[in-house]
Amino acid sequence: QINCAHLENCLHEAREEARTNKCSADRRAVEYDALRSSALRIHGLFERLNNCVTAPGMSGFADSLRSLALSLASSVKKDEADSTTQFQQCIKILADKVSFLSRQSEELIERYSRVEAAHGILIKELEEKKTLVNNLYSKFQLEKQASKEKISVGHFDVHELAVFVRNPAGHYEAINRSRSNYYLSEESVALFTEPHLPRQPAYIIGQIVHIERRAVKHTDQNEASLRPGGHRRSALNSNPYGLPAGREYFVVTVAMLPDTAATAR
Repeated sequence: QINCAHLENCLHEAREEARTNKCSADRRAVEYDALRSSALRIHGLFERLNNCVTAPGMSGFADSLRSLALSLASSVKKDEADSTTQFQQCIKILADKVSFLSRQSEELIERYSRVEAAHGILIKELEEKKTLVNNLYSKFQLEKQASKEKISVGHFDVHELAVFVRNPAGHYEAINRSRSNYYLSEESVALFTEPHLPRQPAYIIGQIVHIERRAVKHTDQNEASLRPGGHRRSALNSNPYGLPAGREYFVVTVAMLPDTAATAR
């Protein structure tokens, strides 16, 4: 009887221990399932984050990250694990900062484009002003040299010195304060230029040897002067300087001076 009672006590203790072990095993199984589920969810979240990171372009990365943050905000439940909630909050903060940096980058690119365009305009204006300053300086030097060498800038006469400046049309026009339309003859231009030089001189100083007075004919007079046999070209070249009909102009022939030949080059 004593052995039966002892056996019953042992059996009862074994049952209690087995029940305790089963409860512990069940609890650990539940914890394992929860951890496994959380690990799988975190792995899935990192996969989605990796897809965002590998998205092409800065704007694509920002948009993908923003979409991920919105998706997590709507899918995370209140009873989720702390790690999942922290991950969702971290993604939200990261998405906000990336969006801010993306907008700032776009603004900086736009500002750079505007600054670059303004810089191009300033460079162009600077080149124009530089050209203007050079022209004014050249004109000042010519006037200074004219006063020094007694170059005539008023009424022209034979044996006087005159200075001719190359205009945008390629013709050399004299500096004359009294009258305009004094042009250097082609023979004189050829005298002061050399064929092998790539550029013609900016100005020419010479001694006047001849002044020919001319006037631009009207169109009907030019047409009437056309004759068969080769006179068409002379009529077309009767106004080489593009002056209006009836305008008077002068073709000046000059001689080269030894002391001004080097300056003209």
